[in-house]
Order: sequence, then C-alpha cells, then structure tokens
Amino acid sequence: MRPTAVVTGASSGIGAATVRALAAAGFDTVSAARRVDRCEALAAEVGGRAAALDVTDDASVAAFAAGLDRVDLVVHSAGGALGLDRVEDADLDQWRWMFEANVLGVVRVTNALLPRLRESPTGHIVVIGSIAGFEVYPGGAGYTAAKHAVNALCRTLRLELNGEPVR
Repeated sequence: MRPTAVVTGASSGIGAATVRALAAAGFDTVSAARRVDRCEALAAEVGGRAAALDVTDDASVAAFAAGLDRVDLVVHSAGGALGLDRVEDADLDQWRWMFEANVLGVVRVTNALLPRLRESPTGHIVVIGSIAGFEVYPGGAGYTAAKHAVNALCRTLRLELNGEPVR
C-alpha cells in the first residue's frame, strides 16, 4: 500500500505543485481545499483523491479527518496574506482571517490528523512557511505576526513530539 499524503490549500499554487510532486514520488494524495472543483481536477490529473476542507472551520476539519483512514504525511499549505495596512490602520477582520487560516488552521488540522500520523510508521508534518515568519516589512504586521506564530507553533510542536514516531 502506498503512503498517503494530505495537502491542505491544494487548489492552487504551492499546494497544487506539492500534490503533483508527491504523486510523482509514489504517494496516494488527498488534495484538500475550499475550492473542491480545482482539487477534483488535480486529483483526476494525478490519480489521487479530492476533499473539501476549510481550515478555518472546526466542523469542516472534523468531517475531513473522519473521511481519512490513513495519513502518513500532512503538508500544511493553506493560508495567505491580506492587506498592507500600517498597524495603526489595521483591518482586524483581515488579521483574524490570517490568524485563523495560517495559525489556527495548522493547529486544527494537525490535531485532527495526529492520531492517524501516530499510527503511521513514517508520520510527517510539513508546514509551508515564509520568510515572513522570520522578518518583517512595512504594512505586513498582520501577516508577519501570523507567520511568526506559525514558526513558534512548529518549533514547539517539534519539541512536544520528540520521541514519538512523528517528525
């Protein structure tokens, strides 16, 4: 049986490219995103599966996880940046979305899939980051704050999973 790789944010960009690369490397792929039609086209292209997933929605993540019987690799690619406002002009709705998608989305999906990853002899969690997780730029406070949080989340998760069969 081929190992199963789940890719969030797989409807475009890095997520879609990751699905193609993993399929070429022999993984059974699950392309997951809000734009299911795009995931379905990608799944048909690579011989994988498609699933609806909104990483900002608890019920969506729970339903998605319930539909998986095996996960060997999860690649967190869902997320994004909104706005270029100065901090003093911050659009808090945009900030909330960036934290929901970039940070809490990683937490939700990781927590939901961790039991399956622990069952795998080769469980791996990969989080697509950004230089914004280390650096800042004018107008980028919301996104860089979210990506800094993702960086801290990943570093902490690595420590917490030390000694377990998940990397």
